[in-house]
Order: sequence, then structure tokens, then C-alpha cells
Amino acid sequence: MDCFKDVKICFLADKHDLYDDRIYWKMAVPMKKLGAEVHYYLIGPQADEGRTPEGIEYRIWALKAYSKNKFVNFAIKRLNPLNNYEKIYDACVELKADIYHFHDLWLNRIAPRLKALPHYPVVFYDAREPYAEDYRSLDNSGSLSKMLVGIFASWVDRWEKKKASSYDRVIANEPGVRQEFAKAIGEDRAVVLYNFLDRTLFAGDLKGVTSSEKTNGFNGNIQFSYRYKRYDLIYCGLLTQQRGAWKLLEAIRELKPRIPELQVLLLGKIDPPGLREEMRSFIRRHDLSTTIEMKAQVPYEQVGKYYRASRIGLLLWQPVSSLQIKMPIKLFEYMAFGLPVIGSNFGHIADLIERESCGITVNPENTEEVAEAVESLMRGEKMYTAMRNNGIEAARVKYNWQKEFDNLCNHYKKALDER
Repeated sequence: MDCFKDVKICFLADKHDLYDDRIYWKMAVPMKKLGAEVHYYLIGPQADEGRTPEGIEYRIWALKAYSKNKFVNFAIKRLNPLNNYEKIYDACVELKADIYHFHDLWLNRIAPRLKALPHYPVVFYDAREPYAEDYRSLDNSGSLSKMLVGIFASWVDRWEKKKASSYDRVIANEPGVRQEFAKAIGEDRAVVLYNFLDRTLFAGDLKGVTSSEKTNGFNGNIQFSYRYKRYDLIYCGLLTQQRGAWKLLEAIRELKPRIPELQVLLLGKIDPPGLREEMRSFIRRHDLSTTIEMKAQVPYEQVGKYYRASRIGLLLWQPVSSLQIKMPIKLFEYMAFGLPVIGSNFGHIADLIERESCGITVNPENTEEVAEAVESLMRGEKMYTAMRNNGIEAARVKYNWQKEFDNLCNHYKKALDER
């Protein structure tokens, strides 16, 4: 298992954590197991450096914030000659990696210069988000601000595509983003690596989760598929207003009188920070404190135990332009752990749920429709079991990270050969 022996790889990020699921667990650690020397440089909450238990050498530069306004903050960072991006670039020059694989938009500021280094490194850009659409989807309070954000988003789109012309590969995690880059840099250099579940990370948690497992505990009147499940509903991942924070709470408020025993887990980061307290206030006002548990983000490798303790997965993203493009990893996680999904009726969410018959699609803005979908799954044992089994089988057979990782290795090898 040393097919990348003597190859030095450096992953770069400015918006993702050290133990990010895609960068660290799905790319860096497996490449280390294949013999590569792996480094991970990133911008994080505080400066640090060292070696992880999995053998990944890392350096973290402390995030600097000059203003609460993200556009002012961006401008100041761009003008500051001693910004973190220049420090990362200098560290990359010193490292002399064979491959620089970077994630996140603003690292495009230094990536073309990495490609131009005299030792001819390979450079991959993991374009994980439709960044221009993210900006266009920001809530704005007037036509002027909307126009300015639109102008900025269009500039970002042109700038990103121009920078990408320098790279060996641009990787998207869904076909739409890949196609936009293919138009700019050519079909061969724009590829898709789907962000499927790496089952090896959850081998213990997935043990016994099969499509042949029988349901327990439906009593004919209401209730629960699995006798020992703690939570009836789970939402896992980043939660924002656009990702359904308020509609989710309103749907639970609708459900509580119908299902007094209902238990819900909201697991993950809530953004902006003040939203968490606003949600807690809603929960207190509507007497939902014994119904809803809010738990902060946990290490990725611990997420599985919460899925095992849950019955139904929620994915109520709101119909803003950027979220109609993105393909959420939590959908594949829900499926793998046998959680039928109640998801938004648009984009990749609806396509996958309907294709695999692993849940119910709803209008995420209609809380009554969401509540009815939850109730129908909790009352309908046959429907629940069928959707659960469909999800498990599809995740096992079709939506598995190992094939995507093999493709990544092939792209690395080809780019190194071309080098």
C-alpha cells in the first residue's frame, strides 16, 4: 500500500476545520496510508502546528477579523500585505510539495503562484461550493445592496474561473458546478468527486444496519420504529435560517400536540452565533424544551452514534439559488444509517429521495406539509420500513466514497505523469 511513496501532498483550506470530513478523513488520511507524506495547512481559530494521531503534519494560522461586515473584512484582508494567505504561500514554497490540493475560494489568490513554482508542482482546486451563488443568496435589505452584492458575485465568478485556468484539475462535488468550470477550462480538467459517505469511518456504528433488520415498536395508533431509539427526528450539520432553522422549529411546534412524546435532536453549528439564542427563546416560548435538544458540533467520527439513536432525518433547506445547486452529504449519511429522509422538494435533495424512494419530499416553507410528512412516517410502519431499507441499500451499493477516492488517486497519478 505504498503506491504514493515519496510523493509529498499538501492540502490547503481557509474555511474548513483540521478534522474536516472531506479534506482530512476522506483525502489526507487515506493518502497517508498509501505512502504519501501528507501536510495540511489551514486558517483556523488559533495558531497551532504539529502532527495528528493519523500522521498528518499540520500548520494553522490564526483567523483575523477586522470588521463584522464580511465585505469590509474581505477588503482589509486583501490590502494587508502580511495577511495569512501570504504566510501560507511562503510555507508552501518552503515545503516544495509535489501536489498542492486546495479547498475554498480565496486560496485562489495564491494558487496560480504555486503552480508557477520552479519545481513544477501539481495543483488541484476543490471547488466545493457555488461561491458566486452563495453571495447572490445572501439576505439583503434593499435594492442597492442587492445590486452591489450581485456585482460582487459576478466578479467572483469571473475571477474564480480565470484563476482556474492555471490548475491541473478542478474538482466539483456535483455536476452543475463541474459543468461551469468545464466551459472555462475544458472538459478534461474539470471533474466530479461526489462527497459520499466513507463507510470505513463508521464501520462500528454501521454494524448491524442492514435492509433485513426488522422494525419494532409500532403500536398501530402511533409511534416508533425501533424500540431503543432516543430521537424521532434529527437534523445534523450547519443550521442557518436558509437551511431551515425557523421552519424546522415551526413544524415541530405543529407536531407537538399530535405526538406529545416527540423527541428531536439538532446537532451541529448554528450560524450566525446569535441565531442559537433566538432559537432557544422560541423553544422556551412554545414549551418545547423537553422536545428539542440542541447539541453543538461534535467530531465527525462521533456523528454515527447520533444517527444510530435516531429514526428520521430532516433536510429542510429553503429554496434559495445556492441551495438548489448543492448536494448535501448528510443525505447520504441519513440513507446509510437507515433514516428515511424528509427533504426539500427541489434540487439534488428531491432527485435523490425520489430516485431511491428513501423518504418524502415536501415544500420546506410549508410547516403543515412538513408536519404531515413526519406524522405519516411515524404512523406508517410499512412505508417507513420500505424507505429505510431502500436508503440503506442505495447507500451501500451506489453512494460509497471508496470509488470516488480511487478516482482521486487516478487523477493525481495522471497529473503527476503529465508533470
